[in-house]
Amino acid sequence: MKTLRALSIGALVWVLIFIEIFITMIGLKLSETAVWVAHYFVLIPIAILCSWLYYKSKDSVNGFVLGIVFLIVGIVLDMIVTVPLFIIPQGGNYGTYFSNMFMLSGFLELIVLVGIYDLLRRK
Repeated sequence: MKTLRALSIGALVWVLIFIEIFITMIGLKLSETAVWVAHYFVLIPIAILCSWLYYKSKDSVNGFVLGIVFLIVGIVLDMIVTVPLFIIPQGGNYGTYFSNMFMLSGFLELIVLVGIYDLLRRK
């Protein structure tokens, strides 16, 4: 695994998701349910784009492992940026943020999408 490449593309995944959530939640003022539905759909091209960027290097790391790396990078950035700057000031905390079932579903979706991308590109 090209660690620095995986970490930087994982950060790109987080930035793209951050922008997507900002647009749907604040820009479009969608309901919470609509934000999550939009997120699940928009996560598909984000995962494909970032997987494609990583695998341009011809690395052969397992896609599910790469998806987990992307996820860990996102979780760390959420712990450093999102929760302290956006969640805690609104009365939330780390526990409520990371125990959201919709978010956990998105975590699983990211891992599965990157894993499927890897399986399909190998064929």
